[in-house]
Amino acid sequence: MSKAGNNSLKKNFSAWAIFSIVSNTKINAKPVLCWRIVNGQKKTVEGFFRVIRKFRNEIVLRATANDSQRELGKLVAGCETMNFFLPEDMVLFQTQVKSVDQNGDLVIAIPKMIAQVDRRKHMRLNLGGEVSAIARFQKENHGQIKRKHVFEKSCYDISGGGLSFIVSKTESKFFKIGDEVGPISVNVENKDVPLKGKVLSILEIEPNEHNDLHYKGYKICIQYSKIGSKAQKFLEEFVFRHIDLDEAG
Repeated sequence: MSKAGNNSLKKNFSAWAIFSIVSNTKINAKPVLCWRIVNGQKKTVEGFFRVIRKFRNEIVLRATANDSQRELGKLVAGCETMNFFLPEDMVLFQTQVKSVDQNGDLVIAIPKMIAQVDRRKHMRLNLGGEVSAIARFQKENHGQIKRKHVFEKSCYDISGGGLSFIVSKTESKFFKIGDEVGPISVNVENKDVPLKGKVLSILEIEPNEHNDLHYKGYKICIQYSKIGSKAQKFLEEFVFRHIDLDEAG
């Protein structure tokens, strides 16, 4: 499991606030991801809140796809508690599993605490190993003789709000803080995500066991300046699926 970046989870114990978020999720048919770690891998099933029974302190969740109903049953088998993620509100919580009813729906307790990701600080995933993202774009240099270079870089980290990659000393001459970069095509799980960005910072990086560098490099940090809402949601859900949430608080 890849590590989280510098994330910020804000805990909320307000029963009124919790019920408001849960109720809003049901009323607007927002997606709900039910998840747990199985053999070191995060397994998820997407569903929706079908019924909220406040007087019984319970929520009924149904899998979105018919063929996912069986997967939901397998996921919760033998579990006393289960983890949930509300991607549109960036809310996480864990709560008691009450039962699986005769329809195969999951009955859970209304949570006593939720954790919400600070919207100003998107959950950031440090990439490496089997989890990767590739950024492709053209960039003009800053010399008197103008020339363009095609970059294809493995991202060092990525979030719903930005990404970074490492370049050599020679390549670093193409970048200055404030530069517009794009269009950028970011390949994630065989899907190309189009976006544009701005250079937020340039940091010297020394070789260490975490970056596999053999020489000093420069980390180019990009903040998205233009990205579609669906593309941003896709990246946020990609980060969630691979992030180690124990490192996110």
